[in-house]
Amino acid sequence: MGWFSRGTGFKEIARVLSFLILSFWSASEGHARFSSRFSLSVGEEYNDNIFFSKRKEHDFVTTITPTLSFFYTLPVELTPVFTLNLAPSGQIFARHSDLNNFGFDQNFTASTGYTYRYSPRLSFHLSDSLSQLGSTRTTGVAGQDVLQGVRTPTTLPPQGGIDPRPLSQRSGDLISSGKTLTNLFSLQGTYLYAPDITFTGGYSTVFATFLDEGGRDVSHSIGVRGVYNWRQAHNIHAGYTMSIISARNGDDSVVHNFDVGDDYFSTYTIRLTPTLTVAASTGIGFNAGSSGPRVVNNTNITVQQLWERATLAAGVQKGLTASYGISGPSDTTSFFTSFIIRLTERLTGTAGVDYSLFDTDDVNFNTFQTHAGLQYWMTSWLSSNLRYSYRWIDSGAGATSTDLLERGKVSGNSVNLTFTAHFDLWPNFGLSRGITSPYLTPVITRQVPPPVVTPSPFPPPFVTPTPSPSP
Repeated sequence: MGWFSRGTGFKEIARVLSFLILSFWSASEGHARFSSRFSLSVGEEYNDNIFFSKRKEHDFVTTITPTLSFFYTLPVELTPVFTLNLAPSGQIFARHSDLNNFGFDQNFTASTGYTYRYSPRLSFHLSDSLSQLGSTRTTGVAGQDVLQGVRTPTTLPPQGGIDPRPLSQRSGDLISSGKTLTNLFSLQGTYLYAPDITFTGGYSTVFATFLDEGGRDVSHSIGVRGVYNWRQAHNIHAGYTMSIISARNGDDSVVHNFDVGDDYFSTYTIRLTPTLTVAASTGIGFNAGSSGPRVVNNTNITVQQLWERATLAAGVQKGLTASYGISGPSDTTSFFTSFIIRLTERLTGTAGVDYSLFDTDDVNFNTFQTHAGLQYWMTSWLSSNLRYSYRWIDSGAGATSTDLLERGKVSGNSVNLTFTAHFDLWPNFGLSRGITSPYLTPVITRQVPPPVVTPSPFPPPFVTPTPSPSP
């Protein structure tokens, strides 16, 4: 991965994205649609621990985040097959003026997703997300990882969308210190062997470099999976994944993961219980490296309940993962839950919790994040968000073996009020009229043939008062 640190990787990414954008732009309107959108978020945050350390320093932070988005949509479809988002962020500190920043110097994200249908039976999905985090640990105007979708073994990638961060990586902002650069890349192919049998295979990598503290953490994973859609109610599946983990402390490990399980979809109605989905799988992970846990159990359980105006998701994931620069492989257990409810036509309430336990050779540590918020759509193009967040990390005696952790418990609170305005750039110019809340996507979707464009069997419990976000 040395090419990435020298900047060549950025040039390659820019070259690929430029080629894709030019290709989409040259397509005739009769065959496809290209569109773009701009949004501007301005938020005010109070944070009682801006560096997330034992020595707390509080501050009021004004965050400004412009986001430029591009979409490419095929004919007679509403969901784009290509999405590109560029979002630099600026911060103004009331008490720590020396930390003021804007642009790509401290905080920014760049993400893209592309779905390509090679044939009626074969499709590919590419997703890449590059982000840089500055020296502070404020929640910012986005900070909604606890509400992002959780991929189960049989969940297909979102068409043209960006894959969510794995649960074990969502604690990285609490574990790391100083400026960090992270890139998550995945490429997955899906082949429909028979109407009820699907094979998937793919490659993914997680790259984290610690620009202030030095060093990097890199993991590569490649795997295959077979899925049998039995009686339209079960996705019986089995898979194998091999991961190569190169830890920041110099330990290299090869991890072999085997799992088997079932995703069960229920449409049995009991009063306010129209749909219930349960995904469960278990298996064994083997660590062939020189350090870290040797043999662990792999567990993935996700339960989702939908009501007419609300959705609740909860689950647990356990297995061998990287430890985000702290040590080598970790026997990681993550518990999560998220709740979304429509209170009025324009008002939505959200809440989420993420609790993870990391068990490595050198140190054990736990992370906890919780969030509660309200989103109100003032108009079809202007929304407001009020959010409270609480975070903590607790590490044992082994924390002295790394410069990324402080021994003991570190915690922080934050309150954030944000206003976001959306503008259409192309093909129509003006205030947006087709924005939908990003919180309303169900966690689990049934395995379906990749080329078939059909709505999810579990539709969102409600929609926002504005139309769907088709470009």
